[in-house]
Amino acid sequence: MTAPASRLSPTAGLLNAMARLYIRRALPVIAAQRTALDEARNLNHRLRTARDFADTEAAGYIDRTGLEGP
Repeated sequence: MTAPASRLSPTAGLLNAMARLYIRRALPVIAAQRTALDEARNLNHRLRTARDFADTEAAGYIDRTGLEGP
């Protein structure tokens, strides 16, 4: 004789409860990690852009004629 499909074993119930607990506790950590990753990506982009601009300026490719003002 088998148990009805709607009834889980105590072990399965414990496993489901532990999975729910882990997911609930992991969400803020995941959000913080995503924020840190976004900040690192933005910083990398700003630094790369600044380096590219500095290299271009040092090579003399930026024409500043008329940009400095009178």
